[in-house]
Amino acid sequence: MEEIQNAYHLLGKILRTHGVKGDVVVYLDTDAPEQYKSLKLIYVQVEGQFKEFDVTKVNLKGGKDKTATIHLRGIEDMTTAELYLKCDLFIPKTSLPRLTGKKFYFHEIIGFAIHDKQLGNIGEVLRVLELPQHPIAEIIHKEKETLIPLSEYFIQKIDRANKIIQMDLPDGLLEIYQE
Repeated sequence: MEEIQNAYHLLGKILRTHGVKGDVVVYLDTDAPEQYKSLKLIYVQVEGQFKEFDVTKVNLKGGKDKTATIHLRGIEDMTTAELYLKCDLFIPKTSLPRLTGKKFYFHEIIGFAIHDKQLGNIGEVLRVLELPQHPIAEIIHKEKETLIPLSEYFIQKIDRANKIIQMDLPDGLLEIYQE
């Protein structure tokens, strides 16, 4: 399973069928579904195995809706489409759209150093936890597990070349973990 996590990115999930010609409605777990309107290839995880499909049609719902109706070559009727309900969808990490600025993929920043404006280097991102408000980076700071909010309000810059996240953390945040 670790090999899958290293090579593929979880894009979303098949929610339901749409019509009788094999189309499916998928949830796209992304802030920018429009980046996937030209999707050509997808992997569906079925009972732990990846099955490759060519994507022949993508219709995005638009707005804040993160769903799309897609057609996968080889799934030509509703009965066949039902076999893939609730299956996860993956794409190779190599085909992910490149992010810039303060946007990042969770897997991308593992191993990045976090530098606070006042304190300098405070630790390395060990993993990223996804919470409803914003993601949280887990680091070890002064030998203690510390959780750092990865909010756009605190991130000043992501230096991908040097693997550094420049932040301006609120006063007292790190001290609560040292008590």
